[in-house]
Amino acid sequence: INTNMFTKSIAILALVASASAFSPAAQPASSTSLYGGVNPNPKASSDAQAQEMGWSGGGEAHTRDPTPVEDEDARKTIPEGESFEEYMKRRAAEQ
Repeated sequence: INTNMFTKSIAILALVASASAFSPAAQPASSTSLYGGVNPNPKASSDAQAQEMGWSGGGEAHTRDPTPVEDEDARKTIPEGESFEEYMKRRAAEQ
């Protein structure tokens, strides 16, 4: 009698375990806001804040169209970039 009871309990346990395999997985809470509510393009309210954010006092990014600068310290020197016409000529020559 004990063997029969053990077999039935194993069968019931197997059915319950297999049924849970077909239940939907729990979904994590999702948010509809992009970037977690952080503005990806913030605007500075003052010159000090702009410099802290990596922007120049004029509101332009430092990397946008820099004017050539010569300085004694080579790390502060900004060389003059090639013009668009020179770039197109170089690109055509590479192809």
